[in-house]
Amino acid sequence: MRLFICAAALLATGILNASARADCFINAGQWYSIDPDYLRAIAWQESRYNPRAVNTNVTSTGKPGSSDYGLMQINSVTMRGLQKEYPGLNRDKLMSDPCLNIYIGAMLLRRNFNQYGTNWLAVGMYNAGMKNIPVTIQNRYNYAMLIDGHYKGIKAGKIPRVAFP
Repeated sequence: MRLFICAAALLATGILNASARADCFINAGQWYSIDPDYLRAIAWQESRYNPRAVNTNVTSTGKPGSSDYGLMQINSVTMRGLQKEYPGLNRDKLMSDPCLNIYIGAMLLRRNFNQYGTNWLAVGMYNAGMKNIPVTIQNRYNYAMLIDGHYKGIKAGKIPRVAFP
């Protein structure tokens, strides 16, 4: 975790130059041992690579609930949990720094892999959560299959392979 803090601090302060930050998907992928195209596939699904994307989730009663921010659509509830480890993390930083958003998304995916194995279940949990009720289980599977399709689309050149400095 200390390494992540150092990397995030270097990115936030601009100490890393533009060439070192040439592609945050590649850098975050290397840092967390995740194929950068899986991170791109998630970003494509979550925001269509829009670093300013915001989504407000609707509760089961139809009221506004949590929100998702940036390229990787980091959830506000997840963000609040991460603020215990990273007190400076907030909505504005997630929205204004695409690279930080990618690193946070990669860290969350890596945590899923570490806890549940490097498999589609862990990928599905990125979006659908960890509850073991039928609807969540189905949503995890559906999400994982979307990511698999996007990943294959990126590899085939059907979905653009973008870079964020």
